[in-house]
Amino acid sequence: MPALFRRDGKKKELIKNLGTIYQNIQKEQQISPGDFPDLKKMQDVLVNLDFSKFQSLKPHLLEEVDKMLANDIAKLMAMIPLQDMQNRKMNGDAEQQQQQQAVVKGGAFVSVQDTASPFGYKRGEGIDAGKGETGWVVAKERQKYDAVFNTLEKSDGKLSGAVAKAEMVKSKLPNSVLGKIWKLSDIDHDGFLDIDEFALAMHLIQVKLGGHDLPVEIPDHLVPPSKRDV
Repeated sequence: MPALFRRDGKKKELIKNLGTIYQNIQKEQQISPGDFPDLKKMQDVLVNLDFSKFQSLKPHLLEEVDKMLANDIAKLMAMIPLQDMQNRKMNGDAEQQQQQQAVVKGGAFVSVQDTASPFGYKRGEGIDAGKGETGWVVAKERQKYDAVFNTLEKSDGKLSGAVAKAEMVKSKLPNSVLGKIWKLSDIDHDGFLDIDEFALAMHLIQVKLGGHDLPVEIPDHLVPPSKRDV
């Protein structure tokens, strides 16, 4: 009976301190806060579970995930069928067309075509910022991004997935969003980020944090100048 009370007391303590446990896991495993379940809901669920039936943590599984992020991203990208990529682009184009058609017509700019005007729907905002400009819009914050890049561990001058992840999760965006940003930024699909691709990734993070959507594929004006012949 005393052992039962001790287990019950430990369970209550763990549930009470779940918020602190979340924070420790975020730091140790570099997991974005957005990927954790709601704290209050999880505490309510845990109250009714038998902790003695929980499986123990298997470190080798975490090592496999880190290995995948560091080495296998390029292989995974190569597995995505070309047709799937084309279908996603078509869906993205259709959605953009619907948004453009939904714009209120008339007013002072009635004679200005939306496709060519800086006054069109969301022109100059989010992912569209910098479109039509002579310079690369990412370069506006380049000094800040490069300073971060230069502090990180590199392999042949590039960041592995694991190293880039450690920096990107600081944004507190969900890993699903950061994974998409990684794919968009890895222009040459080699599974690493060079200094230009890292700057692009940081720019896309800021776009998302600003409340804007990410594109299906990277638009031409955001492709780093060094990658436009890739």
